[in-house]
Amino acid sequence: MKKLITIITFTILCSAAFSQYENADAVFEKVTKEFTLNADGSMEYHYFKQLKLQTHMSFNRLYGETFIVYNPDFQELKINEAYTVLPDSTRLKTPDNAFNEVLPRSAAHSATYNHLREMVVTHTGTEIGATIILDYTIVTKNGYWPALMGNEVVQEPSPVKEMEIIINVPVDVELHHKMFNLRTAPEIVVLGGQKVFTWKFGGLKAAPKERFRGQCLPGTPRLTFSTANNMSDVIEWVAMKLQTKGSATTELIELVEKIKSEEKDETKVMLALQKYVVENLATDRVSLAEAGFNARYPELVWQSNGGSRFEKSVMLATLLNLAEINAVPAFAAPQKIFDAKIGDLFIFEDVYVNATTKSHGDILLSATQIDDQALQYRLAGKVLVPLQRSRGELNEMKLNHTDNKIAFEAEIKIDDSMHLSGNADIELLYAVNPFLKLTVGASSFNKLVSGNLVCKKKGSVKVANSNPAKSEITVDLKKGQPLPQTAGYYSLELPEMKNGFESFHISYLESTRLDPFVLPFSVQENYEFSIEIPEGYEFVSKKVKVGAKNKAGSVIITMLPKGNQMEVTRELHLNNKLIEVTEYNDFRELVNTWLDENLRKVVFKKAVD
Repeated sequence: MKKLITIITFTILCSAAFSQYENADAVFEKVTKEFTLNADGSMEYHYFKQLKLQTHMSFNRLYGETFIVYNPDFQELKINEAYTVLPDSTRLKTPDNAFNEVLPRSAAHSATYNHLREMVVTHTGTEIGATIILDYTIVTKNGYWPALMGNEVVQEPSPVKEMEIIINVPVDVELHHKMFNLRTAPEIVVLGGQKVFTWKFGGLKAAPKERFRGQCLPGTPRLTFSTANNMSDVIEWVAMKLQTKGSATTELIELVEKIKSEEKDETKVMLALQKYVVENLATDRVSLAEAGFNARYPELVWQSNGGSRFEKSVMLATLLNLAEINAVPAFAAPQKIFDAKIGDLFIFEDVYVNATTKSHGDILLSATQIDDQALQYRLAGKVLVPLQRSRGELNEMKLNHTDNKIAFEAEIKIDDSMHLSGNADIELLYAVNPFLKLTVGASSFNKLVSGNLVCKKKGSVKVANSNPAKSEITVDLKKGQPLPQTAGYYSLELPEMKNGFESFHISYLESTRLDPFVLPFSVQENYEFSIEIPEGYEFVSKKVKVGAKNKAGSVIITMLPKGNQMEVTRELHLNNKLIEVTEYNDFRELVNTWLDENLRKVVFKKAVD
């Protein structure tokens, strides 16, 4: 009996694997990624792929070309093999004119980074049933990276039959490594003067074509590794390269003095300097890795009128320090894959500026866009590492969950001419609190309430209290146009804050989910409306009370009409920004209830005598 069960199980698994390969546009029959640290400090990255094409989509849209970005000042690209095996087993070598160097898209319009190159390999002889073979090596000079390091996602857009990740280091060098979302240990052997670490994977499913997977793909297998002693060492390597020579230039000092003469409030000075860097210096789109984790001095960024995110962050931090606001650029990485014992710079996804103000403490800013709130509340689940030399100390800052909350209470009255008026008391906490926007001016709050309902008159928005954690606001409501009418029925779309769940732009959810669902941030939204319609009119919307509470959170919606008045409650609580696959159906139930159009508006008509 046990033998029969084993045979049946094996048959089912083989059938599922066959179906996965058979129905895919293409199948990676083999992928090898090999990293080598040589005795002289140089490094090599050797890549090999064998890819079978199974549909017209595979070679017309997906895999007809391969793109290889490198820095020729420090790296050398060698194409070892490139050919296509046709369905009849004929081997067609890729011709010389199929290899073309171009400027990477990320370096477009950038004079600073126009030395970067992208090798475009156009695969020839592609047809259904053909197999692409590509083998290349990138050799990196000693000193370009602080260590041999990597952040490899163990997944491809199409299924993979076999994948290997190989790391070669001298026998006297220690390799720090960690595997996420897979219990796979490396095979370790010593060959000559090298220790060889080999991870082998088989039957890898294709990456899901789903939205909201999160920047760090929290459910996807990945390997991080480094030959550095720890994270502190590689961060110090970056920070050391940032040290400027001499004092700030006259132009930078004059800019700060000009803004300080115009703005006396510390927070407004900070925001004015941020606005200048964001709007007046162009942003080069090169990644941290493409720029070699290097940034030019602020005076060079100023002279070239633009820079990378990293360079603009260094520029903003410099300006803030000149304005006597302590500031430091900081790399950001997901807490899930951050390990202080593994000095891997490739895990850092972005760079920000952490400004420490006298009045409000730490304010995390972007140097490439203007946000309405300190970013630390929207980046829960990340870790920040300040780029300052502090030998042996990392000083990382973990950004943890906050109770982001919207509390909106409104009294709404509709007159005989179908014009709306009323008032609302609003309390906003953490990620949904537009503290920085309110600092600039209360009138900027108008656009954050849906339906264009905030009265345009000066003084209609009153800020009772505002700090980075919480803002309390009172607004006057007034609709310039009468409510729309269709066949004698009038409808009122219930207002909501645009910077909460609405900002996620979720209009529907698929019935199934393969990967964890990652929201920009968790949120609690509570709305209470008291609505009065004119005498002689009646509500078409009937009494409603729906709700659900599960592992993902809760939703409650009630509508209680009584005469020409109605009390409406809408509450949505999403406990976490990360929704595991096992919780997805619960999450979908909450969201579908919340998005139900019939529960987002009230309808009324003239009463029948």
